[in-house]
Amino acid sequence: MKAIALIFLLLMTSCAARHEPPQVQATNPYQVRAEGLARSGVDALGREQWKRAQILFDKSLQAATLADDKRLMSLAWYNLGRAREADGDAEKARAAFLQAIQQADQAQDAVSRQRADLALALLDAHDSAADKVAVSTDLLRVPDSFPVDVHLAAARLAYLEHQSELARHAYGRVLAMVGQDRSGLTYSARAYLGLTELAREQAAMDGVGEEAAWKHLHQALDLLHRSGEPRLMLKALHLAAEMEANPTRRQQWLQRAKAVQQALQKVHKE
Repeated sequence: MKAIALIFLLLMTSCAARHEPPQVQATNPYQVRAEGLARSGVDALGREQWKRAQILFDKSLQAATLADDKRLMSLAWYNLGRAREADGDAEKARAAFLQAIQQADQAQDAVSRQRADLALALLDAHDSAADKVAVSTDLLRVPDSFPVDVHLAAARLAYLEHQSELARHAYGRVLAMVGQDRSGLTYSARAYLGLTELAREQAAMDGVGEEAAWKHLHQALDLLHRSGEPRLMLKALHLAAEMEANPTRRQQWLQRAKAVQQALQKVHKE
């Protein structure tokens, strides 16, 4: 009887060895919380709720710090900088971007580092009071494997730095990367608006009409009607008014822009 029991035990042990319990991947709850708060903050940014976005990104930073996750800390600081910049506080935005760069270096995260570097350079490019620092062309060259938002930022900065070929290449890369979801449509619209500006500059240099620029602009307008981005739509309508040679049609573009502007103001008052 003891022999039978021993054999049964050995069989069970053998079966257990062959069928080990599945390995459960442990998830740090603070990492999950940091990522969730970051998504909520990005949503608040899209709704132009600048103060709420800052609160959410600050909480995301706290959670990332508790997780001791330098990559998430860099992302939180970057997002906080974006919200502060949108809210009109360039000084605090710059401080946040510098923190994002520091955390990215500690995490050895090349994507986060270039994203934050570009954000800081774009902030300085738009800030007339900032000390202008020469932008390295290395910053404008983004590896193909990097996320689409980094390519878009590089394209914008290249345009502002009068690096037209680099800007055109980066915008083309954006269009090649995006999908057909709402985010992809918005990225595409931004790229076509950028290509519109480049085409206008090229037309002025060549002394020709702006047919190519109009083509890009109409593509951007179509995408914006589908994605629903009123702030970008406002920019596109103003651009159309600038380009329009016919006085009657120019007035129509301006009236459409005014209607969108008034609607945005009402939303912010609610």
